[in-house]
Formats: sequence, structure tokens, C-alpha cells
Amino acid sequence: MQLIEFTAAAKQAISAYRNQLMVPATHLLRIGIKQKNATDKGLVIGFDEPTEKDQQSEVDGIQLIYHPGQVFFFAGMVIDFVEKNDKKGFQLVERNQLNSQS
Repeated sequence: MQLIEFTAAAKQAISAYRNQLMVPATHLLRIGIKQKNATDKGLVIGFDEPTEKDQQSEVDGIQLIYHPGQVFFFAGMVIDFVEKNDKKGFQLVERNQLNSQS
């Protein structure tokens, strides 16, 4: 089982942002969880240089870095990119919820 999955829309948006922002090759895609309470969790995503505390992985050709303590939050999750009502952004979706939205 992979750490996490990306939808086609998310992979395309990540590639586009990397090019538009001219992200250095030394920066990888950082994923994380910002947790306000037990039920309110948000996705943290951006390009960053790895540190000695980071875990690294590759998913679908995308080099990822993340805090090892957050890995259990990603199990069974998919990162999607949505554009709706003049808003766009990445969201973390459970795999079974994504399949039911199709």
C-alpha cells in the first residue's frame, strides 16, 4: 500500500505550480496535517527543502517529504485538486469517499 495517492488533477496541479513558481530541484513536495481537534484536520502542502527530521518517499513520480509521526493520517487517503465556484485548492479525501463522488 502506498503512503498516499494523488488524483490526476492533483498531479497536474503540482506539476503546474512547480513550473510556475520555478521551484528549485532541491525542494520536494511537503505534505502534512494541521489538526485543530480530533475531527478537524487540514492538509498542509507546499514545496520545501528536506531536513534531517523528514521522511522521504516517492509516489507516482512525485518526491515527497513529511513528518514521520503523521504517516498514519495518510493511510487510505487521496490528495485531490478541485476548482469550484471560483475557488481552487488541494484537499485530502478518503479513498472510499472519492470513489463514491465519481
